[in-house]
Amino acid sequence: MSDQPSASPHLYPDQPRVGVGVLVWKGDQLLLIRRAKAPLAGEWCLPGGSQELGETLFQTAAREVREETAVACRPYTVLTAVDGITRDPRPQGAGPEVEPRVRFHFTIVEIMAEYAGGEPQAGDDAAAALWADREACERLVTWPSIKAVVDLGWVARAAAGRGE
Repeated sequence: MSDQPSASPHLYPDQPRVGVGVLVWKGDQLLLIRRAKAPLAGEWCLPGGSQELGETLFQTAAREVREETAVACRPYTVLTAVDGITRDPRPQGAGPEVEPRVRFHFTIVEIMAEYAGGEPQAGDDAAAALWADREACERLVTWPSIKAVVDLGWVARAAAGRGE
């Protein structure tokens, strides 16, 4: 995993940005991407990205999934919201009073969506895209906060009678 700085406009922000993560379901499979850029470059996670001015959460979800994976989806509910904060490493020898600089800060609204068409193809910020069953998700998704959202999604899907 790499969080090397890039030319990202989200790097070292003045305030949090709204992001959307999307759990796209196709039967008993979930759409995953492998991130191509920081934050979390190389990690398997959910497609998603920044909300644009004038866009609803569901419009953002559908657009980001399409841009990153070429898959069309129908968003249907908000699952949860999480903080995505990445800080620079603490300077060597710095005491606890030195707060490392915030590299990225997103408030991420996690959206549930149903598959509506298309085949996964990596695009935009994705290095790879694929459908994964629960076992594959557990093996591929290792970042703790993303893993917690994916696990919550499986539970919510089962509770709604839509999966497993």
